[in-house]
Amino acid sequence: MLGSSLTTFSVGGPVAALVSVESSEELSAVLGLLHGERQPVRIIGNGSNILVADSGLDEWVVSLGAGFRSVTAEAPGVLRVGGAASLMKLARKVSDEGLSGLEFAAGIPASVGGAAFMNAGAHGSEVCERLERVEGVTRDGVLRVWAKAELPWRYRHSGLPAGVVVTSVTFRLQEGDRAAISARCSEHLAERRARQPLSMPSAGSVFKNPSPEKPAGMLIEAAGLKGYRIGGAMVSGLHANWIVNPERKATASDIVLLMQECQRRVSESCGILLEPEVRLWGNAL
Repeated sequence: MLGSSLTTFSVGGPVAALVSVESSEELSAVLGLLHGERQPVRIIGNGSNILVADSGLDEWVVSLGAGFRSVTAEAPGVLRVGGAASLMKLARKVSDEGLSGLEFAAGIPASVGGAAFMNAGAHGSEVCERLERVEGVTRDGVLRVWAKAELPWRYRHSGLPAGVVVTSVTFRLQEGDRAAISARCSEHLAERRARQPLSMPSAGSVFKNPSPEKPAGMLIEAAGLKGYRIGGAMVSGLHANWIVNPERKATASDIVLLMQECQRRVSESCGILLEPEVRLWGNAL
């Protein structure tokens, strides 16, 4: 299996060993076994925040299958959602059903599990504001549940232990006027489509925002890099904090070199070192 078929960047070489799991129990058993054998392992949901090296990955990759995309109503407005479910699709679905709280997420290209782990946000809201608990499996195969109050939530950070795989997230949403909620969701999505290249292969935002007053996109644009290209990779002309693969000809090395150029130019222009949001798997150069 090629990394390019597993990630939204559509780049990456061969993955040496891939196993798909359909339940928390299967995931627990696989991670426990691999941990006991001291095997390195990576977890992938919808691959929206990952860059796999051109040389591929000589490690186990565990993929969360369709069993982790379920949406179950536990009570009015309370939904337990699988970690591999699309956050964008979930936001649109619940908004169309008259449930308010996730309109802000209509254009965030992430899995529900990944969004919870990094506390994704937009339009002044964050995932942590809408959830009640997170279920997951630790790197050694132990099933755990964390109530919202147990975790030290902050900007783009949940406080979940390193290596935890989020298997489900329980959200509490508010019932309201269906037409008004759906309209807000559509407005947020239209706004993001107007200023972000959602139709091109990418990983969403490449760098964390240093501060609300100095977002990464503004700093990269100010450094003159909007539209800048290395190989098949390009800094988006719509939003400078997105690196895109417009002709699907970019390599992982192109993207890494372009990320490094953004870091260098921004550091030179304003003294800020941008911190990547994208996770690099393997030797990306």
